[in-house]
Amino acid sequence: MASLTLSPAEQDYITRGIEKGFRGDGRAGLDRREVTLRTNMISQANGSARCRTGYLGIGTDVLVGIKAEVCSWKPGEPEDKGTIVCNVECSPSAAQEFEGRGAEELNVELTQLLDRILNGPQSGIDLAKLCIIPKQDYWVLHVDALVLDVKGSIIDTLVWATRAALLSSKRPKVVVESIKDEDGNVHSEFDVVDDAEDQVALEGAENLPLTVTFNQIGKRYVVDASEQEEAVTQARLTVAVSPQTEICAVQKSGLMRGFPPSLLSEILQTARRIAREEFSRFNDLFTAANSTSAADEPSTGSTFLGTF
Repeated sequence: MASLTLSPAEQDYITRGIEKGFRGDGRAGLDRREVTLRTNMISQANGSARCRTGYLGIGTDVLVGIKAEVCSWKPGEPEDKGTIVCNVECSPSAAQEFEGRGAEELNVELTQLLDRILNGPQSGIDLAKLCIIPKQDYWVLHVDALVLDVKGSIIDTLVWATRAALLSSKRPKVVVESIKDEDGNVHSEFDVVDDAEDQVALEGAENLPLTVTFNQIGKRYVVDASEQEEAVTQARLTVAVSPQTEICAVQKSGLMRGFPPSLLSEILQTARRIAREEFSRFNDLFTAANSTSAADEPSTGSTFLGTF
């Protein structure tokens, strides 16, 4: 994550405050900052979303685009499933240490985490529905994420934006026909329906999990850590939870120290409880974002970006 250098006095102030139940911005330990969510941000994409965690001008900002592409099956690949290909990049302007090749390690970590969440059965997405003709053609969904700004809680913001982008995604409808050739052999062919009004939503996207990232600071832990809190974090654990509050992925990030077993058990139970509230909050924001009509859109790009 983006690094920030704090003096020993600042580190001690943050650590002691969290141990006593106080955070620098007034939140309780399990409170998330303000979240801003917008969908259908990229007209050329099959789905897109932008999410900011934090306050105007000082938040973590992520833009995600989804692109559907037809690919031909190759030996060794699943015979009757499509796939999702993830790529996460941190903009060099997001943090000073990201300039040049400074973000490469973080890009790999975030890409692998997103791929682990989306491509397994725990994601809830029905990859079989992305198959067009078994052992012949299938859909690939390219999930491309760009981190525009980093002020803490990058993983959760990335997952919020990705979930919203996939929920808003629609791919072209395909029509499969059986064709008999001159030798009497029957094989399948398909046509892509080039009609913007006749598109298919991604089945199972409503089952996608959200993540809750816990940062251990001193003897306690917080969620949605700020940039300053991340600078004194001793251990970090991300828990992916499904809408049915089932834990479907756990990942320890970056730091060498781990959580004590007693604290780990508490964190997993807390993640399930927080996730119930998170899904309710996400659904409200996503519904509001989708209900925004063209007439409600800001008239200028600068006005629109001002909401972020």
